[in-house]
Amino acid sequence: MTYRFSFLALLLASSVLAAPALTPPAAVPTTPAPAASVPPTDDLATLPPANTAAINPNRTLSLKTLGANQPLSLRGDSSPVGVGFGVRMDETVTRANLRLQYTYSPAMLPDLSHLAVMLNEQVVAVAPMPKSHAGTLVTQNIALDPRFFSDYNQLQFRLIGHYTNDCEDPSHSSLWAQVSNLSRLELTTQPLILSNDLGFLPEPFFDRRDFNRLVLPFVFARTPSSATLTTAGKVASWFGAKASWRGARFPVSQADAPPDRHAIVFASATERPSWLANRPPVTVPTLTVIAHPTKPEVKFLLVEGKDAAQLNLAAEALMLGKSALSGSRATVTSITLPQPRQPYDAPSWVRLDRPTRFSELIDSPRELQVAGRTPDPIRLNLRVPADLLTWQSKGIRLDLKYRYTPPQNTSESRLNVSINDDFLQSFFLQPAGNSSSRPRIPLLEDGLFHDSNAVKVPAFKVGSRNQLQFAFSFVAEKAGRCTTALVDNTRAAIDPDSTVDFSGYPHFATLPNLAFFANSGYPFTRLADLAETVVVLPDAPAPQAIETYLSLMGRMGESTGYPALRLRLATVGTVSQTPDADLLFIDTVLPAAAARLPALIKAAEHQLAQASREQKQVYENNVAPDADAARAQGRAVVMADGVLAALVGMASPLSPTRSAVFVMGSSPAALPTVLDALENPARAANIRGSIAFVRQDKVDSTLVGDTYTVGKVSFVVRAWILLSEHPLGLAVLTVLAVLVFAFALLRAVKAVALRRLERQGKA
Repeated sequence: MTYRFSFLALLLASSVLAAPALTPPAAVPTTPAPAASVPPTDDLATLPPANTAAINPNRTLSLKTLGANQPLSLRGDSSPVGVGFGVRMDETVTRANLRLQYTYSPAMLPDLSHLAVMLNEQVVAVAPMPKSHAGTLVTQNIALDPRFFSDYNQLQFRLIGHYTNDCEDPSHSSLWAQVSNLSRLELTTQPLILSNDLGFLPEPFFDRRDFNRLVLPFVFARTPSSATLTTAGKVASWFGAKASWRGARFPVSQADAPPDRHAIVFASATERPSWLANRPPVTVPTLTVIAHPTKPEVKFLLVEGKDAAQLNLAAEALMLGKSALSGSRATVTSITLPQPRQPYDAPSWVRLDRPTRFSELIDSPRELQVAGRTPDPIRLNLRVPADLLTWQSKGIRLDLKYRYTPPQNTSESRLNVSINDDFLQSFFLQPAGNSSSRPRIPLLEDGLFHDSNAVKVPAFKVGSRNQLQFAFSFVAEKAGRCTTALVDNTRAAIDPDSTVDFSGYPHFATLPNLAFFANSGYPFTRLADLAETVVVLPDAPAPQAIETYLSLMGRMGESTGYPALRLRLATVGTVSQTPDADLLFIDTVLPAAAARLPALIKAAEHQLAQASREQKQVYENNVAPDADAARAQGRAVVMADGVLAALVGMASPLSPTRSAVFVMGSSPAALPTVLDALENPARAANIRGSIAFVRQDKVDSTLVGDTYTVGKVSFVVRAWILLSEHPLGLAVLTVLAVLVFAFALLRAVKAVALRRLERQGKA
């Protein structure tokens, strides 16, 4: 599941309100973009011919691309609705056009009704509503003034609707309009030439204003060493953490010419891209920003060192000392790594040692504030360890505090609370304007809640990624047929001191379960710095295998919010030296474990183990649906010439208490299809079990092979889990328990009767 739209809404709510709406892009040290013939502005030597084709300055963004997954619905009494987008630091908008597609009610009066289009709270156009086109899809081109664009922008629409010349009800059902999410924003931009300054980092290589997926090339020599790739993986995880919900991909460049977009370059005395051959090698760890020789707007960040150790030191300075960098070049004296991370303490995850405050899960309190009578829900994302066992929980406690403008109609104004779009509970908003009692909302329960509003949420609905939604709605007081009081300054907020408590739950799960890997990178992200993770690559990995490795490290950083400072790399020949670690194999397998793999792809040869019964159920309570039926009973081997990739999970071939995940494909070119599946919410939802076969537009998953458990629980809990897997056994035990209890009760009654008879005989 993705929460990209929520992040857009929250980020824009804070950014647009904090900055003036009618200002040009923020000033940066720039100069007008020169022609391509301008001489190089850095100290690069003469380079071989490069691709000098201009980057397309035209960009088309549909409202769906900007986060509107469904058409935008407007009512006569509702607040403005819209989407957000950013303008990168290294570009400026020179022309903008909105191709607006909308539909409106035939009941509205055309001379009094219209659709207001606003950019950063400034009305930039009014879309008419003629009677002749009512009820049909209308398309209109609206030119937007580039001066109104800022770093963060909000494109909004407000319906001004009337259905009669007499008194009217603003909430009347005839007042509606809908803006299609296929409406598109057409932008023409001009690149800006930034100065070569490390102080801009992570811009322009990652720009938080850019809501698109981060695509950042990593540049290597022809044959990068394992040490260089280890360093690159750490840097990729850092950029992945920065990119967050946007996602990140790191294509590999080993060409003889520099790439034509911003890139990260790794170079040492013995490993250098060929186009840097004439650049003097460094003798100390160094970070340098240079410009493309023919495109000064394109920047390269050089991570350099005399050897692999210095290269790694320069990368650690980038990840840990970014705030201290300035100028075009910086050398590194020393770096002291932070203390090793403890299990499950990732910065992006909820706290497990105490209740987690909402303020720890957001960047700004503005993200918990809304305005309007029916505003969009406040959304709060919760990252929870995949192996957290909440089975038989009476409910995860949520201590909720909120504030709001006192409503006029207390019988209908309310706050609805949901998790992952599943309704939980509703609270009436009182005239006091705050929550006098701090309601505790149970989020998980195996039975009905004993409360005035019974709520039941299946346990499997709460996984690694969750979202709480708080929807305020204020109903206007209708005093008569012609009098409806409207309040335009309605505000509501969830208090940042509200807490959610995931503490006290044990860690226990049945593996393999590729859903854990797809959603949160588990088990590798159990330690945020990946101290117990070893990635196994081929001796000479193909560029696609390196890209897959780097992009997966970016996903790990996105999941934890922390760079993989203690990541290790190995090959098939050296992996046996690190048995006590979780293993991630990319485009390679351990020969000794090949026969035990539930699935294996070797070029055109595809092998698949067969289970006695196909497993289609999801894991419940972190337990496999039928571990006995999943055991391999046979094996099929076929030859096929199609493109196929797979994710395979099993216990580590080096340690039964560790896990291994294999990323394999019919060719190296098939590996990126796994990344595509992981980034697509609908396809990622189908990744589970021990095998996930990935094709261009389809994912097939199943559970085949031996299962194993990780984590520790008490004997009583383990016994209940075992019994829950075998309901017939539970029934037999229940009958036996009843019989034993009845027998004991009968013996006790007989003993009491015997003593009574003895007393009567003596009497």
